Amino acid sequence: MDSNAQKGGVERVGKKEPIVDLRGELILTGIRSLDLKLGMELSNRKGIPKGSLILVSYPSDTVIPTLFVQRILLNWAQKSDDNVIFYVHSGRPYSHVLRSFQAYEWDVKPFEGKNWYFENMFDLSSSAMVSALKLGKIEVRRKTYVKKVIERMLHVKENQNKKCFSVFDDLLWMKEDRLDEDSNTLITFLKDAIMSFNQIEGVHFFLLPQGVLEPVAERIIMNAAQGIFYFSRSTVGSRIRDNFAITKLMGVAYISENLEITPSEVEGFKIESTAKI
Repeated sequence: MDSNAQKGGVERVGKKEPIVDLRGELILTGIRSLDLKLGMELSNRKGIPKGSLILVSYPSDTVIPTLFVQRILLNWAQKSDDNVIFYVHSGRPYSHVLRSFQAYEWDVKPFEGKNWYFENMFDLSSSAMVSALKLGKIEVRRKTYVKKVIERMLHVKENQNKKCFSVFDDLLWMKEDRLDEDSNTLITFLKDAIMSFNQIEGVHFFLLPQGVLEPVAERIIMNAAQGIFYFSRSTVGSRIRDNFAITKLMGVAYISENLEITPSEVEGFKIESTAKI
């Protein structure tokens, strides 16, 4: 019998039951300098908690945040055929999205139609149409399309047992749908999305240009998100510097500091501290 059993407790015969880590799975981004920050440098638990909605907040005068998310998604597509990517683009047409990958010679073509799907919201516009059956006006909203994409991910997860990842490449459509003027509708939409993402697992990015939506709506989205990646841009002498900080990430310890992010041939991006040593 187990001589270490506490008094008054139940003694167990044989091997002890393995300890189950209830903190949840973390997903590495594939950018080593970032993964070191996601879970602290000295921790074995590194990455983004699965099921997370990550808000990427960035100034409109830089493309680095979009490229940063594209690189992470491409890493996940390359890692396994069981990783399925849904790239929902509403701010740019399909051809422009492809060019941003091609500029850095990141080849997404081998994955298209297999485990990578581009979802085109650019050509979709929110409007009121008169029903042919004379039932009055029917509101066509982009948020309805977003819900359909989320339903597709749930279907893939449940029926094919695959891990789905997604990006909604900017939230400007929320202004067209007037979600940023209707707090109750926005909160309901986010609650439904978060519940679905928890079931889908994977990791999901919402890209939001700073200062576009109403301030209250932006705060609601920030509060709902499990993580916030905050980008900024500054000028040092004659050089423009893109900075990055993890300002919120639930479910994992992380380094909270200003980081410099620059394109890298090896991993797509290099992320390093701006602190002077």
